[in-house]
Amino acid sequence: MSSTKAYNYPGPLPPPKQPDYWALDTWSDQFDPAIHLQIEPPKSIKDLDFKDVRFPFSPKEKMKKGGLAYTRSFRVLSEEGVRAARRAVDNARERYPQGEVKYPIGRGNKRATHFVRGLGYTSKFVRDITYDRTLTDLLSDLAREELWPHSMTMSVGHTNVGQPATGKPVDKWHVDSVSYVLVIVISDIKDMKGGNLTVFQHPDSGGTYWKKLQIQGVPPELVETVSYTAPGYAILMQGSKILHAVTPVLKAREPRYSLVNSYMSTDVFLRDPTKYHTFLEKGFDDRTDVVPLEFARHKAWRIKGQMAYILDEAPFGSKPEDLAKVFTDAGAELCKTAALLLGKEEDSAGHVDDEEEEAASGKVKVKRNAVILNSRM
Repeated sequence: MSSTKAYNYPGPLPPPKQPDYWALDTWSDQFDPAIHLQIEPPKSIKDLDFKDVRFPFSPKEKMKKGGLAYTRSFRVLSEEGVRAARRAVDNARERYPQGEVKYPIGRGNKRATHFVRGLGYTSKFVRDITYDRTLTDLLSDLAREELWPHSMTMSVGHTNVGQPATGKPVDKWHVDSVSYVLVIVISDIKDMKGGNLTVFQHPDSGGTYWKKLQIQGVPPELVETVSYTAPGYAILMQGSKILHAVTPVLKAREPRYSLVNSYMSTDVFLRDPTKYHTFLEKGFDDRTDVVPLEFARHKAWRIKGQMAYILDEAPFGSKPEDLAKVFTDAGAELCKTAALLLGKEEDSAGHVDDEEEEAASGKVKVKRNAVILNSRM
């Protein structure tokens, strides 16, 4: 509606109850921001026109809401923070190993060789980092809009694990099903070859540009490699709007670990890029007893915020058609949510299924007629 250019509604906390068979690890490292954080903001970001913009922003730049493509590498975790985060991931993998328990933490799919999901329910340390206000406030400043950890708690602490010398990408070309991701390296990357974050320099490559990519593949001249600098350093990107990948790890002292946290705008009237089926069998294959409720809670929060606008913020003199549009749009979002939950509709982000990889150089080489698999993320 014309009078609701933005309405930020406080983001939700994780569900108050735990999924069956998983326990929140409250007995190991206790998160202490004074010990585990070492925040050193980046000196610049890339906007969605892929131009470098200095940070902190000028007053003029600060007005450009939501214009972030990705930041330059910046420090988030201290050395002890890196060690504690790595312990949290490894402890969860040991407690819930693949092939030995009903709901393992680690697995892989066609897009990514190995990843860990569920730390939001199994590691209090990782959860506390994710919801730390000092960190979320900085991320909001960088994004130029208010951010909060995404409602899909299964995505808290998602960790990609890239084994050296497999010849396979750590993560293929894709767009994300959530608005923003913060990617923190928590492994030793000194002398590592490969394992690079590559970004396709085209605005909104997850939108109308898909058809061209289907025919021509990813043009190498429009790909930029982004460096992470060292363990504890991170990159914030608006992954729902830019195509990105992680190249094969050719040589490394240890597997490449990257801790990925998902964030969303708290503006409940913005378009929601969250894709339900990304979290199901054709995507991350998350727990089917968890994902439906997470998605329902996410949508309930959005609609609750939209109704809160009517209750608390809408001014007298609001046009009837503007008020009606809030209810019409909310109703459409609820009906869409119900259809997705019932399996009557399907949504997903896409990834590029590379037909050819140049393992010797670590660069992904995409043949013409590369396939875009819209059924997977």
